[in-house]
Amino acid sequence: MIKLVYVIARRPELSREAFSEYWRDRHGPLVAKHADALCMRKYVQSHLVDHPANEGMRAVRGMRTPADGITEVWWDSLEDFRAAYATPEGAAAGAELAADEARFIDFAGSTVFLTKEHEIFDRTGGAGPGPDALKVTYLLARRRDLTQAACHETWLKDHGPLVRSFAEPLHMARYVQSHTIAPPLNEGFRVARGFAPPLDGITEVWMNSAADLEAGGATEAGRRGGAALVEDERRFVQMDASRCFLTREHVIFDHTR
Repeated sequence: MIKLVYVIARRPELSREAFSEYWRDRHGPLVAKHADALCMRKYVQSHLVDHPANEGMRAVRGMRTPADGITEVWWDSLEDFRAAYATPEGAAAGAELAADEARFIDFAGSTVFLTKEHEIFDRTGGAGPGPDALKVTYLLARRRDLTQAACHETWLKDHGPLVRSFAEPLHMARYVQSHTIAPPLNEGFRVARGFAPPLDGITEVWMNSAADLEAGGATEAGRRGGAALVEDERRFVQMDASRCFLTREHVIFDHTR
């Protein structure tokens, strides 16, 4: 499968509450209505969570401020993605969704890119994180002296196993890396709507609750693990172009089960 990641900035005249309500309660059902026409298999919104940990994660890394939210949409393949928008029904559905997005999204502050997921671990036994789960969402821009391929290799082969080694003291339930793919398509998205340039990927780490999140920083082992991960990230992440913040997922539909 492939996954489209849409990093969303809200329109400046909207409050965070109004933005989240429209996105979840108005736009979400509209996407669900067009799921078949666009061959979408799954659609998840991740809304920013107001928590002191956001500033802590940002400050220690020297990162940008959080985004307002993330949309993720899955297709079975790039071929399915391309084919869906090439039909009259798909083109009409895409146009309706784009028109609705303009009501609540600041395109110039947002970005869209296609990715391939790499699940590093799942300590939930396949059941998925619990209903109170929080997700650390890490929007990754590679170091300016690295190629994208070199960034992806270090992230996957070196950093992924390091994160796994600290999963228990940091109370991590699941960890997925999504690496950016298909540069020509991403450039097409950018030009079509004036998006910001695509990122190099996204990391997602689920904790089953806010209590688990806080417990990870309450022990010496957890603090050592967190510091080691930040230090290792500096090998391949351009910190001042990246973001790390907490979100809560809203699964609008999932036709993969």
